[in-house]
Amino acid sequence: MKTSFCCLLVWVIATPANAVTFDEARHLLSRTGFGIALPEEIKALRVFEYEEAVDSIIEGVIDIPVTPLPEFKTKPEQQKTVKSMNSDERKAFTALRSHDNQALKQWWVKEMLATPSPLTERMVMFWSNHFVSELSKVNYARLMYAQQKIFRKNALGNFKTLLKQSVTSPAMLVYLDGNKNIKGRPNENFARELMELFTMGEGQGYTELDIREAARAFTGWRVNYKRGGFVLAKKLHDYGRKSFLGKEGNFDGIDILDMILDHPRVAEYITEKLWREFVSVRPNEQEIYRLANVFRDNDLSIKPLLKAILMSDTFRNPDNHGTLIKSPAELIVGTMRFLKVSQAPIKMLFRYQKRLGQNLFDPPDVNGWPGGRTWVSTTTTLRRDQFIKSIRRMIIKSGKLQPVNMMRPIDQARARTSDLIAHARQDKYYLERLILPFPPALARSTKAQNEEKIINLMLDPVYQLK
Repeated sequence: MKTSFCCLLVWVIATPANAVTFDEARHLLSRTGFGIALPEEIKALRVFEYEEAVDSIIEGVIDIPVTPLPEFKTKPEQQKTVKSMNSDERKAFTALRSHDNQALKQWWVKEMLATPSPLTERMVMFWSNHFVSELSKVNYARLMYAQQKIFRKNALGNFKTLLKQSVTSPAMLVYLDGNKNIKGRPNENFARELMELFTMGEGQGYTELDIREAARAFTGWRVNYKRGGFVLAKKLHDYGRKSFLGKEGNFDGIDILDMILDHPRVAEYITEKLWREFVSVRPNEQEIYRLANVFRDNDLSIKPLLKAILMSDTFRNPDNHGTLIKSPAELIVGTMRFLKVSQAPIKMLFRYQKRLGQNLFDPPDVNGWPGGRTWVSTTTTLRRDQFIKSIRRMIIKSGKLQPVNMMRPIDQARARTSDLIAHARQDKYYLERLILPFPPALARSTKAQNEEKIINLMLDPVYQLK
């Protein structure tokens, strides 16, 4: 009895009176992770007050991956030799590049499954969908990984640094035709997307003249394949005077970036995008204005902005739970992490993700994946259900992953659900509260027991929300 009293006393002392609740912790973890929270993650947060819980997640962001990179078989500097290859050599080289591309995509699935910081990969995904490049055009896995390395390194860093490093990355210069931008014949692709998609938003704060003049400032920017960066080809650069955002001068590309970053619209635009990612598809104008000021006051540092978003009343409002749709990556990776699947079938998981509309490193166009309701259609809704049903046997019966569309079963995959079942036996509503952001839509979802109930809840339409 004395021991029990001491344990209780320690718990009372260690737990703040206004500690984060179960539902608050679940919501915070699902929005900053892969759409669902693990029991141990919730337990770890519940010793904190809410702000401390937010801090613990944000401070846990890491800047290097935990999964070893695949051994790439091609190098970007080989690009200069492609034209001199004969047909057989070119065919073999193309096959090697295809191998590298698939290896990189599957590697990212592994990293999302293994990371100790889900928010890290969420931010990498966010910035990849903001500073868009497509592997199918860049065609060198090393260049795409180098760009992703920038996103991971600066995930919650300073947006000024992130912008400059992202737009000077070889992947971006190749993707937006930087190599075609020369004096006398400026290519406007890069300048247009820089303002329209990366910094200010379509038609916000700039004119068509600003785009044309900025394109002149970026002439001569070239990919340095050997050193893995960019170089200014002076003979191809336009050194003439330019007019940009109401200013006149002999501006170069870096000058243009600095002037854009000084524009007040930048803080609002990035704040809006992060709001849509973490809070709601409907921006709140007053909140955007307030949060954009936080962003500006911190010299465009991303971490204070994200913290302010997660601390906002709108984010914390229970009515906001379950109002966002999980992306294919969140649905698949989140489910695998939740079930603690060992020896996960990476190739199959990547194929499912692609079938659901999210082909890693290859968004549909320069606008990226639009997200929201576009994730679900008649076809993808059926495929989302197929994914959940495909793991049924892995959880309940023989431990084999159910094949779909002639995909081979993976015998080694195993789910570990014993802890979930143990909690559920103590609280009959535990699984509903843990797996779903609000009560299930279907009566059958709460039927059955143990592993069957887990599957039923995952097949409920509410499981698609976070």
